[in-house]
Amino acid sequence: MITILSNFVTTRMKIFNKAYNSFKFAAIVSATAGISIILCTVAGHFISPGKLIPFAMVGGALGILTGIYFLLKQGLVERRNVVEVFVTTLIAFGFISLLLIFNLDKPFLIIAGMFFIGLTATFSNDYFQSRKDMSVNRRYGVLGLILVFPVFYFCVSSILKFSLGISAPFSIIEGLLKSPHGQANFNAITPFIFGGGLVLSVIINLFALIKPIKSNGSFGQFTINRTMILSLNFAVLIMSCALSLTLLIYLFLENY
Repeated sequence: MITILSNFVTTRMKIFNKAYNSFKFAAIVSATAGISIILCTVAGHFISPGKLIPFAMVGGALGILTGIYFLLKQGLVERRNVVEVFVTTLIAFGFISLLLIFNLDKPFLIIAGMFFIGLTATFSNDYFQSRKDMSVNRRYGVLGLILVFPVFYFCVSSILKFSLGISAPFSIIEGLLKSPHGQANFNAITPFIFGGGLVLSVIINLFALIKPIKSNGSFGQFTINRTMILSLNFAVLIMSCALSLTLLIYLFLENY
């Protein structure tokens, strides 16, 4: 009887500790992101009034980075999972930012969005801790695909609409553009979602393709891992570069 009771208490304590750590994890990331957004927005008000969205995006990214670094020091994030948790949380931040920028008159939605960012960080941390069998290269490849998806969708839907007359896929973007201040808000946030997603995808997948060369006890040179040439990472890297070129051509033709 005593053994059963002891096991019951131990199990409940483990559940409580896990729930407490998850709440702490989410609260810290949400708080650091929120505080950083506010501070950077206030700074942006004095530096460049009327152009606060870029400062808010930078603040959110810095806040997420700060929160995850703090959690790493607290031992709540494994070092091997830091990049994956950070990138996943940034993806959630980008999604929420795109949603909130067209709903700034809904404070409840803004608060819920900040909690969503923290919950994403918690769930991604738990997921990657439980999937130790998944290779880092595969993780980076999948995250890279998610990062480039907004640009891919924008490019494909634009080509379908303006070249082939198929407007259905572009209707989502058109709806955002027709909202109050839609064009200005879209132009302000897409450099971070499109450009930031492409850059981050290139970085993490390029990192998966190269390996350091150890010389005299230190890593001073790098080489391409030839066995990875036909991998998902290489495909995502090529896709990211191709979409970057496509987007640059689109911007050039749009403005000139």
